[in-house]
Amino acid sequence: MMLARLKWNTPLYKVDEFISKFTRNYKNKQLRVDVKLTDTECLIYIFRKCN
Repeated sequence: MMLARLKWNTPLYKVDEFISKFTRNYKNKQLRVDVKLTDTECLIYIFRKCN
């Protein structure tokens, strides 16, 4: 599991670019991404699927 914390005022297109770059570099694409956007922070959880 990876956790990425971005500033709360990060534009959504930059969040999308970050996730796209990370998943493109991951060869077998067995990732689950969960993005939590609130007024104070932007958290990105990246999990590896087991099956």
